Amino acid sequence: MIDYQNGEIDVNSRFLKFATPQEVFKDYISRIISIKEFQQLDIRNALNRVSYEDVVAPENFPGFRKSTVDGYALKARDTHGASDGLPALIQVVGEVKISQEYAGTLKSSEAVWVPTGGIVPRGADAVVMVEHTQVFGNYIEVMKPVAPGENVIESDEDIATDEQLVAKGIRFRLGHIHACLELGITSVKVYRKVKIGIISTGDEIVEPNAAKKMGQVRDGNTYALESWLKTKGGEAVRVCHVPDNPELLTQAVRENLNSYDVLVICGGSSVGTRDYTVDAIERSGKPGVIFHGVLTQPGKPTIFALIDEIPVLGLPGNPVSFMVSSRIFLTQVLRKREGECVLYPEPDGMVRLKRNVPSRQGRESYVRVKLKPENGELWAEPIFGESALVSNMLKADGVVRIPVGHEGIYAGEFAEFYRF
Repeated sequence: MIDYQNGEIDVNSRFLKFATPQEVFKDYISRIISIKEFQQLDIRNALNRVSYEDVVAPENFPGFRKSTVDGYALKARDTHGASDGLPALIQVVGEVKISQEYAGTLKSSEAVWVPTGGIVPRGADAVVMVEHTQVFGNYIEVMKPVAPGENVIESDEDIATDEQLVAKGIRFRLGHIHACLELGITSVKVYRKVKIGIISTGDEIVEPNAAKKMGQVRDGNTYALESWLKTKGGEAVRVCHVPDNPELLTQAVRENLNSYDVLVICGGSSVGTRDYTVDAIERSGKPGVIFHGVLTQPGKPTIFALIDEIPVLGLPGNPVSFMVSSRIFLTQVLRKREGECVLYPEPDGMVRLKRNVPSRQGRESYVRVKLKPENGELWAEPIFGESALVSNMLKADGVVRIPVGHEGIYAGEFAEFYRF
């Protein structure tokens, strides 16, 4: 804590509670409560939104017995033993056109022509492919037997009435949208978008359009984060900048708590700035800081807190640490707040490393990489350098993860890839 009257910092109280990434997900992300409000959306606008409730099928699909091939609907037993040398002779008594139903009921030794997607007539229990038949006037020779149900989709085989299409807390994908439309579902409830307030801090920070003085830094972190979070579906706003003044930072936190679902404080690189962030959170409500840091490299100084139900994160000021913490931890906070049933981040894929990548003892490492497709495979070229270097972020497509306890990953081995 900081003694504001004497201006002293208690170094023994700083960053007492460090956590592994797994502890952050299990003991912090799991405590985050979803927002309560929802929106009623046209299903065509629901892609990548999180379902507020279970969506179930109102009817069977396809809703009729459907042929999967061009051929002849018939009784499977009439083709028993059929072969090229001894075909089964069956009379063709009609034809089905797409979306039309055959009026009669098929009898033994009768067949009806059906196209792919056509309605299988009553009395038929299989469809023989046209390639396995020969036509002779009003008869066909069937040269290959079919089993009951072959080349036929039953009316409820694809989707049955009351079957769950989308569970509550699941993000709508293209397949969900398609299935809902096929079943006549045109409107769904989704969680509203998460509102994120971003507070910039640091005496050295100036606006991007400012003519900076020696030692000053233009604010690329918070404005870039605002832009990036909007692509993730959030309603992000960079609300203000606060100099290294603990009272003003506490005031900014308190003023913005009730306006946003998640609050992000982007700190400077100094130890004092991080202490101001911890203290501002602790003075603004309970339970306060859950973890003062996380055992990752980069991103160690990330602060994880809750004020009532509002998640508050303190992100490091160094650009690489800032982006890694945002990608690995902040996005999970937003997903949980938006109602999604997730704790752990999923990698965007697996990539092969072009070079050996060492790991720091006792920490989970995230190494910046540039992707390079070669010979049908995706390779990753490591980008090494200090976390304060902006050029690292300019070149990197994302990071690869080296789990704690691993000394590194050798060239040619696969690694989890997380795209920025």
